[in-house]
Amino acid sequence: MSGSVDVPARLPRLEQARHWASRAAVTVSAALAHVPENAAYGLMAMAPLGLAFGPTAMALAILGAVVANTVAHLLGGGRLASGPRSSLALLTAGLVATLVDSPVAEGDLGVLQVLVSVALAVVGAGLLQCLFGWLGLGNLVKFTPYPVRLGLTGGIGLLLLITALPVMLGHRFGTSLLAGGLAPDWGAAAVGACALATCWLVARHVPRVPPVLLGMIAATALHEVLLGHGGVAVWGRTLGVPQLPTFDAGLLVQAVNGVVEHVDFRTGTLLAVYAVTLALLCSMDTLITTSIIDGRLRLRRSADRELVAQGVANIATALCGGHAASPSAARTLALVPPQPEVRRVALFYALAMLLVLVSGQQWLAVLPESALGGLLVLQGAQMVAPALLRAPKGLLRLRQGHADPSRGEARALVGNWAVTVAVALSALIWGLGSAVLIGASCAVLLFVRANMRDVVRHLSTGESRGSLKVRPAPVRDALRREGRRIALFELEGSLFFGTADALQSRLQQLPETVGTAILDLRQVQDIDITAARILTEVADDWARRGRRLVFAEWPVDDSRRQLLEAMTDAGSADPLQFSDDVDRALEHAEDRLIERLGLQVHSDEAIPLAETSLMRGLTPGTRAVVEAAMQVLHFPRDTVIFRLGDPGDGLYVVTRGEVGLRLPGSSRRLASFAAGVTIGEIAVLSHETRSAEAVAESDVTACFLPTTAFDRLLRDHPDVAALLLKNMALHLSDRVRGLTGDLTHWVSRAAAKRPLTDQPRAASYSTDVGMTGE
Repeated sequence: MSGSVDVPARLPRLEQARHWASRAAVTVSAALAHVPENAAYGLMAMAPLGLAFGPTAMALAILGAVVANTVAHLLGGGRLASGPRSSLALLTAGLVATLVDSPVAEGDLGVLQVLVSVALAVVGAGLLQCLFGWLGLGNLVKFTPYPVRLGLTGGIGLLLLITALPVMLGHRFGTSLLAGGLAPDWGAAAVGACALATCWLVARHVPRVPPVLLGMIAATALHEVLLGHGGVAVWGRTLGVPQLPTFDAGLLVQAVNGVVEHVDFRTGTLLAVYAVTLALLCSMDTLITTSIIDGRLRLRRSADRELVAQGVANIATALCGGHAASPSAARTLALVPPQPEVRRVALFYALAMLLVLVSGQQWLAVLPESALGGLLVLQGAQMVAPALLRAPKGLLRLRQGHADPSRGEARALVGNWAVTVAVALSALIWGLGSAVLIGASCAVLLFVRANMRDVVRHLSTGESRGSLKVRPAPVRDALRREGRRIALFELEGSLFFGTADALQSRLQQLPETVGTAILDLRQVQDIDITAARILTEVADDWARRGRRLVFAEWPVDDSRRQLLEAMTDAGSADPLQFSDDVDRALEHAEDRLIERLGLQVHSDEAIPLAETSLMRGLTPGTRAVVEAAMQVLHFPRDTVIFRLGDPGDGLYVVTRGEVGLRLPGSSRRLASFAAGVTIGEIAVLSHETRSAEAVAESDVTACFLPTTAFDRLLRDHPDVAALLLKNMALHLSDRVRGLTGDLTHWVSRAAAKRPLTDQPRAASYSTDVGMTGE
């Protein structure tokens, strides 16, 4: 891990004591807030084992958080707060409920055999996490589409609401929503509502204070006050004292043997699916939390190393009888930013939780169970709201005109929301394991849908889009009239079988009058063999019919270009046409079109000065006055005529060859001027330095009019100077018109690229529920 954080400067002893006391207070308050949550997740996960196992379930969940943070800190980059999560507890509860009714739970050691089965599955999940890290497969998890992640969040939130609402109403963990809702304990519900309201208000108005801790304190205080008016039967039960189990080694061996004997194909498949699902959820939590915390602290660590560390941590928690754990962005954000210089904060956090588990059991014993239910209800609501309500709100804003309406935008919002709802409902109906599988299927579908999008971003012709070559007026006018014979396809995305076949259809639909089609490949990320075969076949077909298909923006050393060249058939009518940039491709297409129109493009002879843009409309007499002030200069190919920042000592009228304008150090040109065109006139008019570099693209002959000579014309021959100024203005206006057309084109492209979907917030689903520790 690289990066640095600020370490507090040397302080006086008293200030140092205050400094570290505040750091200790942050760590202890975080531990006090999260220990009851961990206990609640333990009760939730092991609820199918019955009430008698409740104290042990709480202790194992807290112990698992201690072990997970310690091991992950020692092996990983540190500064990540791990522990049981609502998603993991719900997933485990479903597994335990199934195992209780399976042959694994038979016999005197049925409960222990269920625990061993769960532990073995958690070990498998930890090994998978390590495998993800060793093989660098964490990046695959990173590319989970946002609607799928949001759907999983919403499904977890719905399950959490269904599980926690009966607890808030005074019932035990594991009570069904129907049974709990029909027979609420209103006294306990009042205590749960107190915890919920306090946590929500504190998080909303006093965000620096731990809201979960204050919610528990307020609810516990209310419960203690009310106990004198009706007792536990009226105001609800407390958690009780967590109890760590003491298992005999012989009993453990018998339990493992019992599991091996009773695990059939169905149970083994169930455990394997649980392990894979658990590994995916824990990996996603790890990668997202790592990204958020490293971004906040300006650090950079190896995500693969962190995956391995968290995998080993899960193996360790399973061997200690604890629950599966994963990092939480919200917990870590409450713990790390206030003390970024303390790298071992996660270790101190684990020690604080262990201290609470060992010496604070009586404090846990007085916590109202309904208060934990209220906090979990709030957490579930916070997870459901952004997942299922954000897109409908966005569509409502579109309908009300508060946002720029777009059919594509609305369609994308509806499509992504449908995926989110499908994944959330699958979690609600079939469980989290099925939701993860359906989410993976939806991820594939979203990828296919994204790549089924038309690869042609924009189609233009030579009438609206020309090269940067500035040509004489007659040639320019001819290009505008016949520009429809040149087509430019701007592509974006990936070229594979589907998109290449669609592009082939678009090319076939072009009129036969189109002699050159240019493919702008700058925004094409990759191309596969099938697409390369299709495009080379199209190019060969065009060549046989005397037409050209030009591939632009892929240089010689580009692997994608090399793939296209490798697919070319030896018997092709013509080699593939490539151009390093679109401007050059457009210029060559225009040259080819001008040749077909019978106009002269290249000539070894200099054109008469009278036919240049500067001399239009001048009589032989006035032209002679200007010619007398000029010098004829010759520049070999690749000669720099003037440089950026040079004095504007005169203008050049190109009578033979071509001149390109570019910025120093760049191979791309700003403009190119054919014979008959004037360059450098702006510096002459403004008496300022050159704004670009002019290079001879071929052997150039130019008539040079010095600035001093032009100033003399203004003084001695104002009528001649006026005609020259008029011609300069017309020439500049043509260039400005072309620049306006290009600007309009690029602005329209930028507008077309605006987001079509409801963009996620910077934080992922793990931070959408920041009031609680989830």
